[in-house]
Amino acid sequence: MKVVERIQILKFFLLAFNALFVILGVAIFGCGVWILFDKNNFIVTVSNGQSMRIIAGGLFVIGLVVVTVSAIGYLGALKEVRFLLVMYMSLLIIIFLGQVFITFILLLKENEITRTLSDEVDKIIIEYGNETEQSKGKHTWDLIDTMQHYWQCCGRTNYTEWKENTYIKNLGESDVYPCTCFNRSTCPLLATGATQRFGHGSEVYDMGCQTRMEDWILQNALVILGMDLGLALIQVIQFTLCLYLFRNVLRKMKEKRNMDNSSTASSTPRSSLTDERPLYH
Repeated sequence: MKVVERIQILKFFLLAFNALFVILGVAIFGCGVWILFDKNNFIVTVSNGQSMRIIAGGLFVIGLVVVTVSAIGYLGALKEVRFLLVMYMSLLIIIFLGQVFITFILLLKENEITRTLSDEVDKIIIEYGNETEQSKGKHTWDLIDTMQHYWQCCGRTNYTEWKENTYIKNLGESDVYPCTCFNRSTCPLLATGATQRFGHGSEVYDMGCQTRMEDWILQNALVILGMDLGLALIQVIQFTLCLYLFRNVLRKMKEKRNMDNSSTASSTPRSSLTDERPLYH
């Protein structure tokens, strides 16, 4: 197969995998944006730890760099620019090392993230419904309500944790729980009290939210790890294709140089032979 044909095939596959690279990069960038900036994100709103911010920041940067690197690879492959191809391969290595770091942090900090979230959920349960904390806690209360409603659970470990709630303690009544704890279509609202978040009764979910919360964290971690591994696999393929493309571009340039030298040599007129002849006596 001729060098030109090999280059065209390598270009096609490199650009195709580069497109997949961009798609996964945008997805990872979106995960970073979601974790960092989404106000309805349970992890960010509840957790005050730095681990998730480090992971989210890393995903954000990696996704942004992936899109930039893909543009460099596209131009390098399309125009057959050796400098851009070398830069592309170097940046692929840097991104790969960054992914390894983020994956290591995610695996190392998984238990810490779960523990931090559990502690924060306990604090929210204690302050839930307290009118003095309403201005700064209402958003987290809504997240707890959403969690208990959709996961059909009550409290972190079980419903008895709501006995530590300051509002319920001040009421001095038994069997008072948030409306989202009741396993019935309507909430048996309290007869007294300004808040409409609590009800009175014993028909509440027995299961706590801890198990569902851990499953949710695990599922999201697996999604991130899956995208990370998919990106790493594509990077290995891209690096290999780019390396072969670089070598074939060099070979093409050498062949062109040899052809130019040959054509130059053939077009140069031969030096005229001297007419000096030996004299015979």
